[in-house]
Amino acid sequence: MDQQMETSYKVILFKPFHSAMHQLMRQGQKKIVQAARAAMSEASTDGEIKSLKRTKHGETRLPNVEKFDLGDGYRLIVQLIDGVKKTRVFLFVGSHDDAQRWLDNHKNYKWVRGRNDRELEFVMVSPISHGNDIPVDRLNFDSSDDERAVPLLSHLTEDDWQRLDIPQEAVTLLKSINADSYELDADQIFEDLTERVGDEKASLAIDLLWHANQREWPQLRQRLALISEQADIVAENEAAIAMQAPENSETFITFDDTGLLDEVFERGTLADWMLFLHPEQRQVSDRELRGPARLRGVSGSGKTCVLVHRARSLAKKYGEQVLLVTLTESMRKLLERLVEDLCGVERSRIQVKTMSMLAKDMISDSGQRLTAQSEQIEEAFRAAETVIRNHDDFQRSVLRSINPSKFSSFIRTEISYVRGRLISSKLPEYLEPKFFQRTGRGTPLNQLDRRIMLEGINAYLKCLSERGVIDHELLVSTVIDYIKSGEYQIGRYRCVLSDEVQDLSELDLMLMASMKTASGNEISKVPDGLFLAGDGAQSIYKRGFVLRRIGIDIVGRSFFLKKNYRNSHEILKAAFGLVSQFEFADVDEEKLAKPSMPDFAERHGTKPMIVTCRTAQDEVEYVAKQIYSSLQMGLSPGQICAIAPSPQIRGSIVSALREKGVSTAELRDDVDYESDNVKISTIESAKGHEFSAVYIMGLVDGLLPNADIDVEDLPREASRLYVAMTRAREKLVMTYSLRTGQSASRFLMSIQNDCDEAHYKNGDFRKITA
Repeated sequence: MDQQMETSYKVILFKPFHSAMHQLMRQGQKKIVQAARAAMSEASTDGEIKSLKRTKHGETRLPNVEKFDLGDGYRLIVQLIDGVKKTRVFLFVGSHDDAQRWLDNHKNYKWVRGRNDRELEFVMVSPISHGNDIPVDRLNFDSSDDERAVPLLSHLTEDDWQRLDIPQEAVTLLKSINADSYELDADQIFEDLTERVGDEKASLAIDLLWHANQREWPQLRQRLALISEQADIVAENEAAIAMQAPENSETFITFDDTGLLDEVFERGTLADWMLFLHPEQRQVSDRELRGPARLRGVSGSGKTCVLVHRARSLAKKYGEQVLLVTLTESMRKLLERLVEDLCGVERSRIQVKTMSMLAKDMISDSGQRLTAQSEQIEEAFRAAETVIRNHDDFQRSVLRSINPSKFSSFIRTEISYVRGRLISSKLPEYLEPKFFQRTGRGTPLNQLDRRIMLEGINAYLKCLSERGVIDHELLVSTVIDYIKSGEYQIGRYRCVLSDEVQDLSELDLMLMASMKTASGNEISKVPDGLFLAGDGAQSIYKRGFVLRRIGIDIVGRSFFLKKNYRNSHEILKAAFGLVSQFEFADVDEEKLAKPSMPDFAERHGTKPMIVTCRTAQDEVEYVAKQIYSSLQMGLSPGQICAIAPSPQIRGSIVSALREKGVSTAELRDDVDYESDNVKISTIESAKGHEFSAVYIMGLVDGLLPNADIDVEDLPREASRLYVAMTRAREKLVMTYSLRTGQSASRFLMSIQNDCDEAHYKNGDFRKITA
């Protein structure tokens, strides 16, 4: 008897549908989500949906649309995209009113595919003379007053206007239309355009205005591509094929491609689309590598996402423990959340630790549990300074000429710089310039200077030893010595993946590279063993490394992610303009270069805002009012973050928000983007995170850049501001108040042309016009 073959029909999920399912789960509508999931399963196995009642309204607004009643006033919108193969794309799920609005807003939408990139977009392509077809509900309540005042088509380039091929008077009219004027009188605008350019061009212009008002930037670009014959309207069956192509994995998910959907919809996730990789990211996350590898990537390119996916893949592949290492406690907690969201049964094989946690865990295996407190480290630094200043040759050394106000900072940084590269037994190598090059250190030191400094380092170590404690560098150095001596035999991990590697020291990397697998092989010598991810332009610590000195060979295994997915075009333009003037080390500190130009996201928004406040009190008051207003407009508290380099400013904004009844939490304590707390953070803790709205406060010289820095440290200070700026997806506000003797951060001058500016004084907000 022949075995009956089970027929399988394609079910494809559109991005709005995926997001709507998450929204329903967050609202507690588990029953509705389960009904929609059942419909997906039924369509996948039977090629049709019979278990749900079809409604009779709305099907004519899009071709082959099926609308189903899910019960309790909820509707499911599906399009039969290929009637022969019974392929369906699930477009939307929500309340009856939301479903009606979605259909109204997508009337005249068609599937349009680019000829070069083959990407598919759902685009409004209106019939000629369609003024009465403009949806009645055009309001965009998510936009602020400032955003609504910006002309809708302000992002079009001169080349775009030429492609429209319309008279200058029509261009002038279109350039003047903002959200308010469009929403109040779109029909009249259509009539005015028709008189000037005819029905066909007027319909096109209305389509562009519609997409801009909906902030559908990729669709707007595709609509422009369509008129210049760089894109084509495709039939439904062709669209079904395109939806399953790798270049469209950002927008569509095939139902039978992943077993994660049940867990995703049941639990809700930290970031809806962080679970699904873009094609270029997947090529890296799934790749089999014969040795250590390095992943570089611009801010917002998904390096962390790749790490989490790769960790999951390797845990499943080898069935052994995989370690994710990161820099800060807040980032560790975020990675924990992402691993929880992504993984199934392999979750138990993935551990997430900070570098400090890793070193402490390994030293505890050796029987030692000695760590230093901040006051003990401070005492050791003072002991080092005393020995250096009292040295017999101090008066003859370059050290004597260092500005007294910067002397302590220089000594401490030099000690950390040296000890981050040399294990304790190798410290004498510091005396030989040919063995130890001080790359990036602005003050050159000859052998005499180094000898004096080395005695200071030894005094530092002696002070810690007398108190029976060790700091991070000594902790890591001790573990490395144990491993190299053969005393440390415990091999816990098969693979180690490190995030934010640009801010690790050479000793940190040496430790990870020398760790052993359970079979006794070095992590850096086995396939898929060591994976390093980071971005030199986001370095915020004075550390650095040279891979060849450690013995890590990444030749042929270095990857670069160029596409930014996080920030709006305007935010990234300003942020990149800041760091593009400096050079950074992307792989090795010996190789400095300006950061690579990123591929900007199609998403547009308002320019970042720089606000000058009269007093510190005004600055805090302004930011508190802005955050409170955003919350009143419906923005989730967990999607807002206030960043400040000063603990005093952070404390002040917390107090001001609490007076308004706004709950806050330090980001290192609460990484949940869906919590009821507005996040308060340092720049360091904010690394790796992202928010809808970010407020960066206290941007004056002396705070950022720091008052004690030398010229050679400016790139790193600029990088700190770059990190803070690129945490913002949609809205970025930077503030400062001019206290006595202070001036605005010099970095604000670098980005001034890419930002809007305003004054805030005694409750009065006034924009500065160009």
